[in-house]
Amino acid sequence: MGKMKLENLIELVDNGQIETVIIAGVDMQGRLFGKRVPAKQFLNFAESGIHTCALNYSWDISLEFVDIDFCNWNTGMHDIRIEPDLSTLRLYPWSPKTALVLTYSYNKDGSEVTISPRNMLRKQIEKLENMGMTAFAASEYEFYVYKESSESAKEKDYKNLVPLSNYPIDYSLYRLTLDDWFLSKITNYLEEAGIEIESLKGEWGNGQIELNVKYSEILEMADRSAIYKTGVKEIAALNDLMVTFMAKPSSDTNGSSGHTHISLWDKDGKRNLFYDASKEFQLTETGRYFLGGMIALAPEMMLFYAPYINSYKRLTSTEGAPNTQSWGLDNRSTSFRLDGEGKSCRIENRIPGSDVNHYLVFSAMLASGMHGIKNKIDIPEKVTGNASIQEDLNKLPKNLMEAVEKFENSDVAKEFFGEDVVKHYLTMAKFEITEFLNYVTDWEKKKYFEFI
Repeated sequence: MGKMKLENLIELVDNGQIETVIIAGVDMQGRLFGKRVPAKQFLNFAESGIHTCALNYSWDISLEFVDIDFCNWNTGMHDIRIEPDLSTLRLYPWSPKTALVLTYSYNKDGSEVTISPRNMLRKQIEKLENMGMTAFAASEYEFYVYKESSESAKEKDYKNLVPLSNYPIDYSLYRLTLDDWFLSKITNYLEEAGIEIESLKGEWGNGQIELNVKYSEILEMADRSAIYKTGVKEIAALNDLMVTFMAKPSSDTNGSSGHTHISLWDKDGKRNLFYDASKEFQLTETGRYFLGGMIALAPEMMLFYAPYINSYKRLTSTEGAPNTQSWGLDNRSTSFRLDGEGKSCRIENRIPGSDVNHYLVFSAMLASGMHGIKNKIDIPEKVTGNASIQEDLNKLPKNLMEAVEKFENSDVAKEFFGEDVVKHYLTMAKFEITEFLNYVTDWEKKKYFEFI
């Protein structure tokens, strides 16, 4: 069944087929938070929502509390209300007799929680609709699978973990068949949850998998991405495996990407506004300006494209991971790749890793693209060859510190997201930087311990 309407849920509850509903918000990191409630109880507040602590928007990736203006002890660690978006109601098939609904976040006075990623993306979509356009998108995620549990990985200090396969499996059908006992559970469960899967393949790293989700309207795509990441980790854990979406899990392994495709359409979703066979590169003026805006503002949006210290370890490679303000025609070394014809014409943003929150990625792409259209920012010269080693190209921020500086000084980010949003995400990023700089790493011990 996948997605359903409220009347379908009522019928399933009455038949005893659904006993629990997960009411989920989306946090700053793109993870689901909320409550599991008895299905019959959910029906009493299906439209009004429930309260959760605002703290869900005040802690970092490992649930360390960050003293942020939005929620702290001075605010009383207050509540917010998460209101179900019933258009997202769907089965949650890897959890028996369970359904899931995503939410929008509101303050107690009824105002929107502006820092909520799902609210942020909705705001950008509304701006695009006011320009007479709608957006479709698709995400690709790579991830590593290990024959470990959370407990065993921690006991090993996350070192010498046993991968699902102990050799590279890029495009290997043989290995996919051997691991189908697990991988087919991922695809089948996600399909049952209304998340259409386009393909699954092995990647270059040991135990590394890429799973592509079929394109959809952009908010639906962000929802699918959040459910996908949560689901894959849960399905793995239920099968005595462990998955990581880290952009660079270790120094000697491949990075994991989160490549993101986008196209603009007319308000009815019938005509691709990027494609014109008669134009140079078969790209419309709208497409040129949208792409031009994304290229020009990529350094300012890196905080959303590469949100963690670790994110930039993936981008140091000169063999595929982009690090320049560049675009090309079917060129995987550029940050942005133009591909497809007709209705398939799209722009791929190759900067994000698998660690991103796609609500924020899509928000940044839409804001940048709309800024490009409004200001008629044309595309630079297309790049041929390996963009990563061409010295005449402007470089993207090399670390989180540079990304923070660019975001903090971005007038476009403040215009499109609001100064409160910019301050909130900067505070979180600066907290991570401070934590990292205060921590004595294994690299430091190996480098200095014996020799100083």
